[in-house]
Amino acid sequence: MEEKKVKKDPALKHVTKAVKAIDAAAAETRDVPLRQALESARSTLAACLSLTGTMVPQQVRKSRSSGGASVGADSILQYVRKNPGQRGEQISTALGTTSDAMRPAMKKLIEEGQIKVKGQRRATSYTAV
Repeated sequence: MEEKKVKKDPALKHVTKAVKAIDAAAAETRDVPLRQALESARSTLAACLSLTGTMVPQQVRKSRSSGGASVGADSILQYVRKNPGQRGEQISTALGTTSDAMRPAMKKLIEEGQIKVKGQRRATSYTAV
């Protein structure tokens, strides 16, 4: 019945396709602000579908073998410059990744002397030099 409703109304058909396209784009991007904007647009379109009584397509998350999106050293360095003294968990959450996925780039920055480390284990905080 839902499919018939969507097929009969071209607007609903296009909105449903747009939601699916947004899901695909959000799954592919590593840019956190872009992903957040896409998710905001998705929730708006999903709300429109809900108002008409149409089922909202389930959001598909692309799973990555590393457990999270890998981030570049530049992204980490920019974030640490703007937010000095944060822990690895806070940085990885803000960048939309995991601590494990972020670790290689963070080690590189530390070795190059671009990031200074303070503390140990989970109490470790990072500051840009």
